[in-house]
Amino acid sequence: MATKSGLKGRYICKVGHLDVYAKDTMKPKKNRRPGSTETEVGSTVYNVYHSKKMVEKGMKTKDEAIVKAIEALGNKYRAIYNL
Repeated sequence: MATKSGLKGRYICKVGHLDVYAKDTMKPKKNRRPGSTETEVGSTVYNVYHSKKMVEKGMKTKDEAIVKAIEALGNKYRAIYNL
């Protein structure tokens, strides 16, 4: 059975009830053979989701995404999850 989570990117971690995903953009590999389809990661953008809804987007590092997720939780949930 296929999943539909492929559009979000790679799952990284969970912060409280929020999920952090990494979305990679691919670019063709340099020095590749003609006719080859080899690719490499061009850049990575981290997004924070709550279920299917995107809460924060566009962070450049994993640590920055985790900090934004903790801020998005609010004081009530930070106390519940001990963050």
